[in-house]
Amino acid sequence: MTYKMNIFSHAQNGFTLIEVIVFLVVSGILMSTILLGATTALRSTPSVHQQWIAVQLARQCMEWFLGQRQMNGYAALSCPSTPSATACAVPSGYSINTNISCTTWNNDTTYKTITVTISGLANASLSTQVGDY
Repeated sequence: MTYKMNIFSHAQNGFTLIEVIVFLVVSGILMSTILLGATTALRSTPSVHQQWIAVQLARQCMEWFLGQRQMNGYAALSCPSTPSATACAVPSGYSINTNISCTTWNNDTTYKTITVTISGLANASLSTQVGDY
């Protein structure tokens, strides 16, 4: 008579209590790490309203520069320069930087690039090229 020893004589029908507890502890640690990182990232980003204010301020200043070109002509925008946009009212917490640079495009040197950069509570930057036409 031969007997086979079966080391798996008792069928396992699920997880043991220790396995479930270990799973819960490891899952809890991983989730808290992920949530901590996400919370830190969200706190360091500007709110939608602050970003909207920065974009609208940059747009307002860019339109002022384009209006000055329309009223006073192309030569009124000297380059290179960092003019102040007098019509741009800067709200508290924001600062504005403007720049006009000479640009060559397809061997044509009659282009100027206007850049308006807003920084502070939120950041925005707009650039456009204007030509002497």
